[in-house]
Amino acid sequence: MTEEKLEWMVSGDCVEGCTSPPVCPGYWASPFPKDLHDGISQCEGVWSFNIREGYYRDINLDGLKVCYTFNAPAGFPEVMGPWRCIIFIDDAANGAQAEALEKVYRECWARMGEVLKVKRGIISFTRELIDGGPAARHAVEIEGVYSFKMEPLLTGKDNKPRYIVSGFGGKIYVGKSEINEFKDADLPHTWNRPGMSCTYHDFTLSPKKPFWQP
Repeated sequence: MTEEKLEWMVSGDCVEGCTSPPVCPGYWASPFPKDLHDGISQCEGVWSFNIREGYYRDINLDGLKVCYTFNAPAGFPEVMGPWRCIIFIDDAANGAQAEALEKVYRECWARMGEVLKVKRGIISFTRELIDGGPAARHAVEIEGVYSFKMEPLLTGKDNKPRYIVSGFGGKIYVGKSEINEFKDADLPHTWNRPGMSCTYHDFTLSPKKPFWQP
């Protein structure tokens, strides 16, 4: 039987850094620590995607990168307002690739909230496996906008990577940021807050699976 080819698909590495301590309570739909967010339950962060394999119709997307830079709604989870984001698309993408990535990542964010703007940026993404993985260090930069570096959290007994289980049943590995700074005035809340929660995992997005958690 011939396997169905979807209209589009992207897969690869995803890492997130936010401004709540590990592990961010947003994963349990719990309030964010108000003492770190001006007395309000809110959080900010970036999901970064390194696309190892991808396509949109006949457009190849291998090797490109995309970031969601976001603000959670003030008062979450009592207030279930839109999560606002700026989508940053890899400056290495040509015009057709950038248009395809915007369509894909707008579609996938639609269930989360509002896209304020879509921008181009010089994005670097590095992943360093520890003892062959799955534990890994990550570093992401959007030139002039975002700097991020993290270390995984490991168990004390056997040095295995700590993880939580997503609502879809996959493993989300957790870590802690060493550098975590975002500065773009088009996103209402910017930050410089190291020592906060990080998560990382493989991801796949498609029309049949428009959310990036495993």
